[in-house]
Amino acid sequence: MGVPPNKSYTNINLGFGSMVARNNNTQCHKNSLLHDVLFLSLWCLTIINQTSMKNLRIQNILISAVLFAALLPLLLYAGQTGKIVGKVTDKKSGAPIVGANILIQGTNSGAAADIEGFYSISNVPPGMYILSVTSVGYKRSVIQNAIVKIDLTTEIDVKLEETVIEGEEVVVVAQRPIVQKDLTSSSVTISADEMKMMPVENLSQVINLQAGIVGGHFRGGRSDEVAYFVDGVSVNNPISGVAGFVPENASVREMEVISGTFNAEYGQAMSGVVNIVTQDGSSEMHGSLSAYIGDYITSHTDVFLNLNNQNLLRTKNYQFSLSGPTYLLNKLTFFMTGRLQDEEGYLYGKRVYRITDSAATFPNPNDRSIFINHNTGDGAIVPMNPYRKYSFNGKLTYYLGAFKLSYSGFIENAKWQNYDHAWKWAPDGRITNFSENWIQNFQVTHIISNNTFQSLKFSLNKFTGKGYLYENPYDARYVDPNQGVPASSYTFRSGGNQGGRYDNRSQTLIGQWTFASQLTKEHKVSLGVEGRKHNLYAHGTGLVVRFTAADTVFKPQYPQLGTIGNQSYNKSPFEASAYIQDKMEYDIMIINAGIRLDYFDPNSSILYDLQNPTRNSLYPDAGRMKKTTAKIQVSPRLGVSFPITDQGIIHFSYGHFFQIPSFGNLYTNSDYLVAPTAQLQSVTGNPDIDAQRTVMYELGLQQQFLTNISFDFTLYYRDIRNLLGTEIIETHEGFKYARYVNRDYGNVRGFIVSVEKQYSDYYSLRADYTYQIAEGNASDPLSVFYNNQSDPPLATNKKVVPLNWDQRSTLNVSLNVGERGNWMTGLIFGYGSGFPYSESIRVSGGLTFENGGVKPATYSLDFRADKTFSLFGLNANVFMLVYNVLDIKNEYNVDNASGRANVNLYTNEAGPIYGLNTLHEYLNNPTSFSSPRNVRFGVNLDF
Repeated sequence: MGVPPNKSYTNINLGFGSMVARNNNTQCHKNSLLHDVLFLSLWCLTIINQTSMKNLRIQNILISAVLFAALLPLLLYAGQTGKIVGKVTDKKSGAPIVGANILIQGTNSGAAADIEGFYSISNVPPGMYILSVTSVGYKRSVIQNAIVKIDLTTEIDVKLEETVIEGEEVVVVAQRPIVQKDLTSSSVTISADEMKMMPVENLSQVINLQAGIVGGHFRGGRSDEVAYFVDGVSVNNPISGVAGFVPENASVREMEVISGTFNAEYGQAMSGVVNIVTQDGSSEMHGSLSAYIGDYITSHTDVFLNLNNQNLLRTKNYQFSLSGPTYLLNKLTFFMTGRLQDEEGYLYGKRVYRITDSAATFPNPNDRSIFINHNTGDGAIVPMNPYRKYSFNGKLTYYLGAFKLSYSGFIENAKWQNYDHAWKWAPDGRITNFSENWIQNFQVTHIISNNTFQSLKFSLNKFTGKGYLYENPYDARYVDPNQGVPASSYTFRSGGNQGGRYDNRSQTLIGQWTFASQLTKEHKVSLGVEGRKHNLYAHGTGLVVRFTAADTVFKPQYPQLGTIGNQSYNKSPFEASAYIQDKMEYDIMIINAGIRLDYFDPNSSILYDLQNPTRNSLYPDAGRMKKTTAKIQVSPRLGVSFPITDQGIIHFSYGHFFQIPSFGNLYTNSDYLVAPTAQLQSVTGNPDIDAQRTVMYELGLQQQFLTNISFDFTLYYRDIRNLLGTEIIETHEGFKYARYVNRDYGNVRGFIVSVEKQYSDYYSLRADYTYQIAEGNASDPLSVFYNNQSDPPLATNKKVVPLNWDQRSTLNVSLNVGERGNWMTGLIFGYGSGFPYSESIRVSGGLTFENGGVKPATYSLDFRADKTFSLFGLNANVFMLVYNVLDIKNEYNVDNASGRANVNLYTNEAGPIYGLNTLHEYLNNPTSFSSPRNVRFGVNLDF
């Protein structure tokens, strides 16, 4: 039985196909299950054995050829829907009721019970539904509150009562399962209704509340190792690698956050997946209007300038949603939502200096005790972290028989500034950042049968980012970038402006063809292919400083394009993927098994002789370039869940996960421009880099206590290799530069304990505790570059050290108390042990220990209260939202000697300050602490 490890991959695929075919006969259930388990064990051993062999690249190419040939005509299934299954029986005798009709009210989805009374309805969007079950001679049964979640199976068994009176009806309220028996790895689904009760206003806040996630880092991984999907389509910015767009809460139907291993349908991620399904239009007209205002109320005005002046309009937010039929075509519905978010922020500066001012000067160069300040500012208070964003989402949905067509568009335009403490007294000289992102998505879903469907998707994603002080690069208001540079340490900037500017644009065309089928009661198979075509552009430059003091009038000028200080690139990489996934559901176990193939062509060239970036003709192959090679990765995934009882489940999962580094790191400085100096200054990209790799293991237990309390315990381990890092290359002339390579590594291990009490008796409670150790040789890919810039160079870590985001203990507690539809209060308490930092060698005995110190622990408490009532026939809701209720000053950035925020042990060595600020004013950096208490009041009207 099974396939020996020395057989070829083709035979493994044939074995899988025969496994599916055998299970068409339900009489062979037990023998088939035994075969499947043995097959999966051998299959995983085969993959592991093959990937450890020396000729891995040759095998990958052969595997890829086989997979592409096998899967080219097949389709992709993205996780946007769930499934309802169950059994219909006679309440008195327990006999199956053949032919019973099960219908999801308000939809065209339904099924008929088979000879065993079993039914299955696939392709059900997430949400809460009402089921109607009918059969001749029986009372109609209505099941309310049937909850469907993304990628999961909802099991609802129905017992019908005999009747002699036509039209009799029995109403049953479905109970949400405390434990999910087909959950084979850690994931959490959050519905739109659940988010409304939480003291949050964006999806990022919801994501960071989940167990194992710290500040956007999923289970100890880097922040760019997470894949974000909206309606099954990737929305990661290919240049930065992070989410390019996240929809507003009002657009979300349900969100799934996967922090453990994930199925083969997901790729280009090593740490986690965020899967968002948006709202469709409704058959009846619905809408809402909401607005809130707010301010910061804090006692820490000694740190936070200007917050002693109360201003309820410091934060403003306006939002609307509208959904219903278009009345243009029958079954053509729409959904739209828009939001304006305008925040002045809580970080302020003072206009002591204007852009045209300059640093202090000395009448007598030999006597520095007398100096003259050149400040002409008006002393006005200036916001230094303002944020303003417009967003809009519109969606059209049309049902045409067995087809569902939808078109959605997302538009987002934002403008903001980042706080820079050095510019606190000259705030007008900082650049402003702009982003404009939009996504167009067209999807056609074809319901072939109750258990089989296919879907075609096309998406065009555009992400644009810009930054500058003045839109016109030659604006006459620019001054020399060196103007206003202070003449002493611990001194604020005394005028001048930031002269840098950037422009990044990416356009990605994504095509998917989707298919999934419940082949038998036990097997749901999905297969697929996907292609992504990118067009990338990035440009960055900065003002050239005034050459001599004799140049009395500064004229803005920049280095010549294509030289150091003014570079750009245009690249067009291509990605493709294919996978096969089988979800096998038996009484004694559920198995998720799949294998994924990823293909990446950087479509670029690299320098043949990396020691000759200057193209010096004295050396062979000067200027010669060679084509980059396409990269192919094969990733096996396996998850198994064992329902011990109806109330207890054990699960295990394992998988290989690959991810190409963000394209910005691949193509940066693609002209190989290296500064011809002895000091290390230049970094080049590497489009020929290999994929980063993570192997993840997870073992967990779900257990139900009483009727509505669940306990979840999960152990996990991650082995991370081929992470992005840098190497130092010395040129033939003796210059040095850094180049991105696969060199960093790490490992993460930990456990999670979760307790949840479902809403009943007017309250619900959830508590998640995570203990985690995240270690590696480098937190930053540029660590080697920075280490070699010092004199003498610092040694590169030869062993693992705590990573910057290594928080050993994390606790989140969420409590909701109230009556739904009337009044509700919500609290979220958070605790985190201190993050690591590198101590000064002056307090560590003269030795350097990277991240050897630990910052103070952090605490947070957020609160929401709302009341719903009727107002002129409308459903009105007033609410109050308070962040950091206790106004705690968590210390995020600490001094490397004292280990405390804004406390310097060596102020006696600071020397004189040639400026207007005091030493205390400079050390008093507000960004060293968490944001102060923020109170918001709002109203929402539903119609």
